[in-house]
Amino acid sequence: MSSPGARNDGPSEWKDAATVLTGAGLPTDPVRASGDRPFAEHVRAALDRWTRLLAAREAGILRGRDPEDLHRGRVAVRRMRAVLRTGRDSLDRTWCSGLRAELGWLGRELGPVRDLDVQLAELDRLRTELEQARIPALEQLRAALGEHREHARSELLEALRTERYRALLVSLATAVRDGVPATGAAEPGARVLRRKLGEQLRAVHEKGRDMPAAPEDSRLHGLRIAVKRLRYCAELAVPVLEEEPPRRVMTAAERLQDVLGQHQDAVVTEQWMRRLVGEGTAPGRSRRLGPESVLLAEEVVRRCRLRRERLRTGWAEHWRELVDTAAAWSEHARRQ
Repeated sequence: MSSPGARNDGPSEWKDAATVLTGAGLPTDPVRASGDRPFAEHVRAALDRWTRLLAAREAGILRGRDPEDLHRGRVAVRRMRAVLRTGRDSLDRTWCSGLRAELGWLGRELGPVRDLDVQLAELDRLRTELEQARIPALEQLRAALGEHREHARSELLEALRTERYRALLVSLATAVRDGVPATGAAEPGARVLRRKLGEQLRAVHEKGRDMPAAPEDSRLHGLRIAVKRLRYCAELAVPVLEEEPPRRVMTAAERLQDVLGQHQDAVVTEQWMRRLVGEGTAPGRSRRLGPESVLLAEEVVRRCRLRRERLRTGWAEHWRELVDTAAAWSEHARRQ
């Protein structure tokens, strides 16, 4: 199996992801795994699914015309890291941690461009609410964000043309072709997923139960990460267990993650507006924001603060819904 940690840069001949995967022996037909199959087979099937999705979005990511291509590619990387994290107790630890590390590297390369796409979309939504006289100020903020995006995109394109990226694709294709290295007893996937889902539910419950009425941003972000892991685990479990309780867990987790995600987006938008003002008004900088652009950035910050305050008090309702769902799941799991 190719080492997921390969780092030699500059392949002599660039090949697209589909060509690399085919050359590395990715099966023609998608991998399937039923509930009675070993858990490692479910990891293999998940890697197969998300590897194919990443490859399918690569051309769009390189073109850079539709932000959805980058978003879906980043989702694929996150899902693969999540399934490896879920299965790490059942898989060869060295192999698992190495592959997760390389997927983490790719995710960090994809992340800055995606984050800036979100900020640009936020400004585009604001455009519909502004008077025509304020549009030039908006365009100046948008241009400043666009400069950061172009720099991040240049770095991303370099990463996608390295031998390190190609070696990661080969490692994924090899794992799908040959199977992922497992350790210990080959437990049925359904049994492992029931246990893992329970563990993730407990982690979310512990994160949320001690929260104050209006928690700090960092604590909500920590809860968001725990909920995201729960959701990814539930998404893996639903088609395998074919039972209604896991589906209800997944739906409740999606609702809570959406609220917490909106809160985090507001936090990041505020940070970016402050950064643009700091950069755009500093002496000696090539781009100086005009007074109207600074005022507009400050208005965006105020809007973000109001949104954060609303979401900071509204998350608990969705958390309680998830906790109620978790109680029903625990009862169901005990009867299995």
